Amino acid sequence: MKYFGHEPPTRSDAEAPDATMEINPDLPRAALLPRETFDEVAQLYDQMRPSYPEEVFEDVVALSGVEHGSRLLEIGCGTGHATRAFAGRGFRIHCVELGENMAEVARRNLARFERVTIEVANFDAWATGERYDLVYSASAFHWLNRETREQRIAALLNQGGTLAVWRNHHVRNGSSDDFIDAAGRIYEREAPALIKKRIHVPRAAELGVTEEERLTSGLFEAPEIHVYLWRKNYTAAEYVRMMNTHSDHRLLPEEQRRGLLAGVEELIERRFGGRVTSDYATLLQIARKRD
Repeated sequence: MKYFGHEPPTRSDAEAPDATMEINPDLPRAALLPRETFDEVAQLYDQMRPSYPEEVFEDVVALSGVEHGSRLLEIGCGTGHATRAFAGRGFRIHCVELGENMAEVARRNLARFERVTIEVANFDAWATGERYDLVYSASAFHWLNRETREQRIAALLNQGGTLAVWRNHHVRNGSSDDFIDAAGRIYEREAPALIKKRIHVPRAAELGVTEEERLTSGLFEAPEIHVYLWRKNYTAAEYVRMMNTHSDHRLLPEEQRRGLLAGVEELIERRFGGRVTSDYATLLQIARKRD
């Protein structure tokens, strides 16, 4: 496993739309699957979710061997955070995105890239006759059907093609450990069901591929693992807006979610001077299809 540290990914103000919280208190939370919650807050997701380090894209290109004429498939493009980086390199990219609102924001963000197409579909049931040199998924692979996802992806890859999967993780790396501990008491009071995932944050050196993202089919060579360490500063308001894009938070009852967000915002304002720095690790696994 290789570790890299660097500056956080950034976006220009021109690329960040003016988002609102987009909360619909009348929507039945239990009726939504976790991966469907992002579509409720597509604009907010686009503005508040951080992108990925530039080194991720450089390494995916170098390790996969894709070139200017290569065909790429993105599973779960969201609002286009990862797509933009590859599109800027001139690749032909077809994106399959579950959420109609997410796809619409992505189309606006990527309108200047003529070689990018976006299709609204559930990848687990999607079919095509096309074949690709690289299939990649940023923060979406863990939502796919574990029983069929690798088989479906392998069938879509040309001989010698590559699968790349990556995702941002909150980690303890010295910048925000005190905040994580203090926020834990608010989660215990307002949303105890989220304690295990949101407060038991691993140290950077402990991070590894989770069971929900592990490649197990034998259709791919042993993946190469890279971990990229970075950090991002948030104001109190920005941090809770980012929190409000996470599926487990969005599935909370409205009153409970508002109490949690208000408590965390007050904590940052009163105890941490209105700003907090979050440590992140982007974990990339990349594997070539077996012959």
